[in-house]
Amino acid sequence: MKYSRLLLIGLLIAIPLLGFTLSANAQSFRTGNNITVPSNRNVDSTLYASGRTIDVAGTVDGDVICAGQNITISGTVSGDVLCAGQNIYINGKVEGSIRLAAQNISVSGNVQKNANILAQSITTDSNSRIEGDIGIAAQDSTINGVIGRDLAVASGNITINNTVGRNIHANTNQLTLQNDAQVKGFVDVTSPNNIERQSGATVTGKITRHQPATNKNHNTSWIGLGWLFTLYVIVAMLLVSIALVLLMPGAFHTATSTALAGMGKTILIGIAATVVVPLIIIGLMLTIVGIPLGILLLLGWLILLFLSGPFAAYLLGRLLVRDGVHNAILIMLIGAVVLLILYLIPFLNFIALLLALWFGVGMILQTLPWRKPHYHVQNNAPK
Repeated sequence: MKYSRLLLIGLLIAIPLLGFTLSANAQSFRTGNNITVPSNRNVDSTLYASGRTIDVAGTVDGDVICAGQNITISGTVSGDVLCAGQNIYINGKVEGSIRLAAQNISVSGNVQKNANILAQSITTDSNSRIEGDIGIAAQDSTINGVIGRDLAVASGNITINNTVGRNIHANTNQLTLQNDAQVKGFVDVTSPNNIERQSGATVTGKITRHQPATNKNHNTSWIGLGWLFTLYVIVAMLLVSIALVLLMPGAFHTATSTALAGMGKTILIGIAATVVVPLIIIGLMLTIVGIPLGILLLLGWLILLFLSGPFAAYLLGRLLVRDGVHNAILIMLIGAVVLLILYLIPFLNFIALLLALWFGVGMILQTLPWRKPHYHVQNNAPK
């Protein structure tokens, strides 16, 4: 059982880029209205936090994984920061990468690796540094800090006023290079408007502008709608997952307990079902008499696919929390937030989606009542 747990954690998290270090003694879980790590405190582990306000002013010798309304990282984090919230402020030092999803994001500290950001508004301060690459999907993006390598951004409006170490790839309504902008590579932009380039801005490489495929008079507000839809999906999935675990906590606990007792069997059932069931549905649809049954099976299959995500999230939550934690909502929240963050990371999202599908389907199918019905026939004949 322990081997199976470590195998799932390795597949979902450690191997595909996140580099978490998960063990029974290397995790710190905090939940509540206000979560604070004071400046004189050290957290010698990965920190999982969920609350309305999260303030990390101390040192975290590991990753920070969090979800809240207002999140501030002003201390030092030796690993990565993966957070979702309404407002996120990175004011300290992050020795790994940051992966953030929020309405408003502000970076005024130092990030020694890469940044992946999904937001309505993203601003980097003039004193900030992101040493690696940065990928942004936002409505408005203001880059006043130093970018060490490439900048890839899809945003309604983009303003750059500092050094970009290599190239810029942009899809935008308007790109503005202000006086202090220095691009050491090329600029490749898809936009209906010409680049606004102030006199002090320098670009070492070639500047290329592509006209969008749609009519140039077309309203480009779709750029802003992309992040809105993504945030909507994230919030909706969290709410649905929490609602489901409130309605049937016993079903989630039983399904995950069964899966933990045999992880290999669970994923094999899930893989087999995802291959066999669609073939059965197609076969039924090809026969006239089988169409009604095929439609019924298809509807049930779609419901099963929908439920696989929350069940997989609850399983991941149970793997991540300590054995003494029995709060079903907390378990679901931690698992769902981590799984949704995995869905936002390129390449990793495909692996996470497949594993969540296979484990979720396998868990549900294992706990369905497959017993044959027994009928008791009473003999009322007169003796």
